[in-house]
Amino acid sequence: MKMNKKSKIIIGLLAVAVVLFCVIQFWIIPANQAKQEAYAQNQTDALTHDISAIEDYRTAYLGDANNDRDLFGNLPLNNIPRQFEINSDDCTLTVNYLDTVWNIGEDKVQRDLIYNTVAAMAAIDNLSGITYNFSGDSYSFERTQIEDIFGAPLSNLLEQEKWSNDVQDKLKDTDFVEQFYK
Repeated sequence: MKMNKKSKIIIGLLAVAVVLFCVIQFWIIPANQAKQEAYAQNQTDALTHDISAIEDYRTAYLGDANNDRDLFGNLPLNNIPRQFEINSDDCTLTVNYLDTVWNIGEDKVQRDLIYNTVAAMAAIDNLSGITYNFSGDSYSFERTQIEDIFGAPLSNLLEQEKWSNDVQDKLKDTDFVEQFYK
């Protein structure tokens, strides 16, 4: 059987399609998934978190439960189940984590709580305090304490380079972190 020109073109196009399919399926898609997994993993650590992830959750007032939930869903410790209590009279927030500090790691928890506090107070203008409860442990932070250390207004920190320099770089220092827990 002799192949005509039209048959050769069709077979050639099919061969190109199979090669493209294989490239996409076995190279491009796995590479993209690996990048997404690495990004998601980085989002669970204060030292590698991308602060631009919370831009959509900036608000002037505490009280929108969905916004608060989504904000903390985009901050470190987002992989730990949690519940929220909002006190609109005092403009305070309580985050109840359903795990122990020991199970997560004390150094990680302490660093991530400072990070989350600064981020939440920078994103929610009237948030005056946050309490984090774990099974057996509790930590509280006031806006005045955070502003004394990081400067006011905290919302000025939300630009990526400033955040990296003024928040993330400082959190690498154990002595800096420990001052919040004395």
